[in-house]
Amino acid sequence: MRLLSPIVGLALLVSTAAFAGNPHFGQTALALGDAKTAQTVFAPDAAKIVLHVQIVDMTEGTKLTADWIAVKTDVAPANFKIDSATTEPEEGAEKATFSMSKPYAGWPVGDYKVDLSINGKVTTSVQFKVAK
Repeated sequence: MRLLSPIVGLALLVSTAAFAGNPHFGQTALALGDAKTAQTVFAPDAAKIVLHVQIVDMTEGTKLTADWIAVKTDVAPANFKIDSATTEPEEGAEKATFSMSKPYAGWPVGDYKVDLSINGKVTTSVQFKVAK
């Protein structure tokens, strides 16, 4: 049993070192416009849905992308990409914000998500609903 302890310790050290310094997303929260209260369900007349994202270990030149997707609605095909936005945070930035304004006819009732990518690779999805 004593022989396994150094091996397990080495594996933990390697996995921790591999994760340190890798850009990733921390906490995420959706909110209505400038509101500070997080929510996951919005009304069809929501003027603007804002996604607040904690970013960790982002270096200059890192590209963050938010793809707004209509997963299932009666209006769009399944997994329809509504819009996309890309930004490059400044060195040392701790958060990013993405937003989507209400479509002209309002948000169709249904299921949605925002796929968050780092340098073109989707790493996080944030789901929400639009309901009456």
